[in-house]
Amino acid sequence: ARPASRRPTPGRHRRSPLMLAAQAHKPILRTMTDAPPHTLRAAPVHSPHFPKPLFFETRRDHFNITDTTKWQQAYYVNATFWTPGSGAPVFLCVGGEGPALDGSVVVSSVHCNNAVEWLSETRALMFAVEHRYYGCHNMSACPYSPSDEKPLRWLSSRQALADLATFQRHATSAFGISAASKWVTFGGSYPGMLASFARIKYPRLFFASASSSAPVQAKLDMTEYNDLVADAYALPSVGGSPACKAAIARGHAEVGRRFSSASGRASLVALFSELRGRQPSWLESAANQLRFSGGGVAPFPAQSNDPACLSYGCSIGRVCDVVTSGENRSSLERLAGLANGFYSAAEEEEAAPEAAGEAAQGGEARAQRRRAEEAAPEA
Repeated sequence: ARPASRRPTPGRHRRSPLMLAAQAHKPILRTMTDAPPHTLRAAPVHSPHFPKPLFFETRRDHFNITDTTKWQQAYYVNATFWTPGSGAPVFLCVGGEGPALDGSVVVSSVHCNNAVEWLSETRALMFAVEHRYYGCHNMSACPYSPSDEKPLRWLSSRQALADLATFQRHATSAFGISAASKWVTFGGSYPGMLASFARIKYPRLFFASASSSAPVQAKLDMTEYNDLVADAYALPSVGGSPACKAAIARGHAEVGRRFSSASGRASLVALFSELRGRQPSWLESAANQLRFSGGGVAPFPAQSNDPACLSYGCSIGRVCDVVTSGENRSSLERLAGLANGFYSAAEEEEAAPEAAGEAAQGGEARAQRRRAEEAAPEA
């Protein structure tokens, strides 16, 4: 239900039941990559307190008139503070390559929470639209099927932008949004690119764009991003220091030097547990050198920096503690220590859920029976 028409007391933020529910539900973080779980948003949550997905019909290929296939694209809405016909703004959160959206996206999430926080003040209506590929709420809400010969042919920014234009027209009609309401797109990173491109390509539909950290100038190998990451490791305000940045740079420079000799490659295999089991000759290939060290020889949180995290090497400050300590070790040895410690911690995290499950089923006795069953020969 929408609140009464009176405006909230200046300086105070009214919290809706949806927002209170969002604070009460903090699910376990999961990941399909080797990134630490604390660096990612929670997996999609289908809480009864969050808005359920709605769907609008859009074309699979907006630019091929002979392709008449249409599909149902998912979106979410928060109308807590909005009054139809009020002329209040409309906030559109653009989905992208991150974790799939769920109902929390219009209530409390990392996707577009600045828009969420402005809802009570602006009395805005808020939508969030899933990306046509980085979402696919279910297989019926996806532009392709497993039987398609080239299922990625409809994956492009042009198609995604046309989806947003289609949604704007759909929502304007379905929700009775007046012409006085200004649409503002929100997004960060790739969704930030789409948010800004939507304003440029469809200026009659979208009045403004809030585009955060958006690399709007496409580039195949954007080394400038790593320059910014390096600078972050020199900032005391986030746990870094000039000495930390310099130590990381020295260590990686030494990695590069050792790539050039057989003895150097052998020493890297001996130093880094990630390379154990590989022959030193594996590092002769430029492609394999890139695989090993192109993004750093260990994970280096920057954009995902969380000063309050507790895991090994999980923040700028914790990384800097490792690479600047140990007077008798070289910068390369410290980097190897960081990398080996991180991967060891990751392996322990992977093993933890299994151990917890055994305890939940009855403790050590059940675990012993399971191990005995696994050790028994098959009939």
